[in-house]
Amino acid sequence: MLKKLGKILLGIFAVLLVVAAGVYFFVLEYPNLSANPKLDKMYQVTTSKMKDSEGGSYRAFFKKGKENKVLVYFAGGGVSINEEMAKNDTYNTKSVPVDYLANITMNMGGLASPTENSPYKDWSVIMFPYATGDFHAGRGEFKYTDTDGKEKVLYHNGYVNYQEAMDKIMDLSGIENPDTVLVTGYSAGGFGAALLADDIFTNYFPTAPNKNVLIDSSLLLHKDWKTIATTVWEAPETITEKIKTDNLTLDMLTALREKYGEDIKLLFDSSTRDGDLAKVQNYFDTGVMDVSEKEADIYQKILKDTVAEFHKQKVSTFIWDGVKWYDDPRNLTAHTIISTPAVWFPLESNQQSISVWLEDAINGNLKDYGTELLDKVYE
Repeated sequence: MLKKLGKILLGIFAVLLVVAAGVYFFVLEYPNLSANPKLDKMYQVTTSKMKDSEGGSYRAFFKKGKENKVLVYFAGGGVSINEEMAKNDTYNTKSVPVDYLANITMNMGGLASPTENSPYKDWSVIMFPYATGDFHAGRGEFKYTDTDGKEKVLYHNGYVNYQEAMDKIMDLSGIENPDTVLVTGYSAGGFGAALLADDIFTNYFPTAPNKNVLIDSSLLLHKDWKTIATTVWEAPETITEKIKTDNLTLDMLTALREKYGEDIKLLFDSSTRDGDLAKVQNYFDTGVMDVSEKEADIYQKILKDTVAEFHKQKVSTFIWDGVKWYDDPRNLTAHTIISTPAVWFPLESNQQSISVWLEDAINGNLKDYGTELLDKVYE
């Protein structure tokens, strides 16, 4: 009887756990930001001009911290550069349900999570979910025909979302003259951080003495980046004028170095054979959205060449492996790290963690890790 009761109670507990998880991920919503926000409380930030790729509502998130430091964090989620990608929704350019992404990004153990030993747990955090397919940089309406032959619009509204949210946060949050600002993001958000860092420091935190930019797993070559940014996304000219080559990330970090000199710390990390980036690079090169070890070889070569250029611009780099691309048995490596708990742990190949590397850099001690992995032969 007791054994049967125990099984019943265990079953009830399991159901409650599932319900609680559902509420946490799909129902929980944060209150709207208003004047004088409470410390350590998450708020959503929205205006009538903010929208996702389908024209639905979009919101950014803000938490005011105890320290006079700010973390600006751009989430990733792919990119849309042409009609084929738009109509097939090749990547998630739509807004996710309620605050699901914010809950994952802010509470699942990564860089923006207020974990006990995190040096950023008392910082103010501004977080931008990804829902517009434009590396957070667009202002345009991209018209296309979907797979059913219907005329549609993909709203590349990333820059508008960013600007509206930043204006509202600066108006209501009480943040003034922070001593340290870190602009970062992963995947598409890393591109967003690279594209928008200058805008952030110019228009919102110009007097911050300690300026930092970390790009996580954001490296793709495309001969038409400038055209895409200009005509597809309709990004501001202040962004597009900096695009000079097929290497968007290198162009943006070079422009930051040229403008700010030694007054800014620039950082970049990537795994050696990033499966997701290799896959997208193959699509850019051949039109085929697939990946094999051959494409991983190509990405590793691109990474090696780019790291050499980064070092000329005094960009601190952290190259890593040892984490598989999902459960794929081939020699492909993981995509992004700062949004995961792995950001805190020393990687076997480097004997160092991304978090310590970043913290050291913010404190003025920039180092490079894993450069030797660029020549590693994977068999």
